[in-house]
Amino acid sequence: MKPLASLLLLCCALPLAAEVKVTPLKDRVRVEIEGRLFTEWRFKDWMAPYFYPVIGPNGESITRHYPMKTGVKGESQDHAHHRSLRFAHSDVNGQNYWWWRLGKERETSKAEIQLEKIERTRSGKTGELIAWTRWVHDGKTVLRQKMHVTFIPLACREVLMDYDITLVAGREPVVFGDIKDGGLYVRVAGTMKANAHFKAGGAKLQGTIRNSRGQLNTDTWGQRAEWVDFSGPDASGKTVGITMFDHPKNLRFPTHWHSRTYGLLTANRFGASHFDPKNKKPRGTACRPWSDLCPACKERKGDYTLPAGQSLTLRHRLYFHHGDTKQANVAGQYKAYIQ
Repeated sequence: MKPLASLLLLCCALPLAAEVKVTPLKDRVRVEIEGRLFTEWRFKDWMAPYFYPVIGPNGESITRHYPMKTGVKGESQDHAHHRSLRFAHSDVNGQNYWWWRLGKERETSKAEIQLEKIERTRSGKTGELIAWTRWVHDGKTVLRQKMHVTFIPLACREVLMDYDITLVAGREPVVFGDIKDGGLYVRVAGTMKANAHFKAGGAKLQGTIRNSRGQLNTDTWGQRAEWVDFSGPDASGKTVGITMFDHPKNLRFPTHWHSRTYGLLTANRFGASHFDPKNKKPRGTACRPWSDLCPACKERKGDYTLPAGQSLTLRHRLYFHHGDTKQANVAGQYKAYIQ
């Protein structure tokens, strides 16, 4: 038996008595498990709310620090809009709620996601956060979103995080455009990247992306799958992972995945044309609104219209775990989720 498996067997045999404390503050909601910080939902310091940091089972951050914190070993300073963990989309009635230019957000965009209200928080054996946000453009509400997150502690400081959202259209229809940048995403810690090595204790370590269909790394991009797991070393050099599960009742299940070896994992059910291999863009070609030359942008078979006054609920579960996909029994966890 591998050393990690032996350690987890001993650890997970211990009784579980974790308490989850969910505390609303003036600019964030703080979530603690067994008296230790697990995450914060930050809703005032940027153009959209996001969860940061997210602390893994070894006490190290399991999502990227940049741009909230710079100079962290193993991190690259690309895609500053990839803020740890959140739901977003880059084409909602033509407006971009995924990307803003760092340091010039309000100068270059009239789109933002604003807190409307925190409906409920609950502490106990599990924790709960229900909040409403407004997707706004030029002062006008385009869309309302209900976020219902449940925090479920497991043994060995592993955590399940149910992340359910309900998107509600107002008096006008809302079109979610076919584009690759959209959906629930996580940007993993820089040490976990699958396209570079992280040196720890004299060893060269590297992350791995694996999906439910058995595909690995770059082969997972654009594919449909029930779940995708991104595992790799945390800052201590120990292997940890984040799995994202897609629920069978979701629209267009199983979803396409915008998964990148540099550290991005996104469940995107609106990007059908952009994930179709036949629509490969000529090198240097941008997507709309910057260019009209992208073949996927012309086809747009993944566009989804939410009728006025109607809602769409999307359910996901994140699994923050020790070890790789097999050691964490990701397939078994998914089976338990959908039962």
